Amino acid sequence: MALDAISMIKSDHRDVERLFGRLKKDTEDRPALLAELAAKFVAHSRGEEELVYPEIAKTVPSEKDQVREGAEEHHAAERMLLNLLDVDTDTAQFDTLLNELVQAVTHHVQEEESEILPALKKAVPRERLEELGRAFSERKAQEIQHGLPVGSGNKAGISNKAGISNKARSGNKTRSGNKARKQNRGSKEPSKEDLYHRAQEAKVPGRSSMTKEELTQALQKSGKV
Repeated sequence: MALDAISMIKSDHRDVERLFGRLKKDTEDRPALLAELAAKFVAHSRGEEELVYPEIAKTVPSEKDQVREGAEEHHAAERMLLNLLDVDTDTAQFDTLLNELVQAVTHHVQEEESEILPALKKAVPRERLEELGRAFSERKAQEIQHGLPVGSGNKAGISNKAGISNKARSGNKTRSGNKARKQNRGSKEPSKEDLYHRAQEAKVPGRSSMTKEELTQALQKSGKV
């Protein structure tokens, strides 16, 4: 029996939830798990945005705003993933960022499964949902195999999944080098982790998706730097 798009999307959601659980518990395997999460999440997002979301907007016009919000939530989650890739996996900051990502994705999944997908199921015949399921599966496979193209469509700023995977897998191996570079720069220049903790104390909004430069600017505006 062919799988329809809705069943496949929900299956992906459960897979991501499983990876979140492992990331919280299996601290030693975090680099590899983070690489797997990044690859699967981005492939899922692209498949939805290119194939499923347009179908929903066309067949259920009342859900257009929800579809647009869903795409924006994808891009925000991808930026959070990039931030996680820049943080040592054995730090408190990683745990904080991971919890923020879990909360964001959980909210997205709940809205999608309670509102968007039921509307799609009512409006689209089973045969069409199965066609979408096949196309969705193929698109995800292409994304994972070839990586993300560099260009305007890459709104999260991820150049390719091969780069993400390599960076995540080598995270623990490069920790000592990163710490040495921080020390060589001297105490006058705070690390991104230091800036994030200051932003957390200052309650800077949107800090989890900010770059080091953005954190510095936000803290300057708040008078904390």
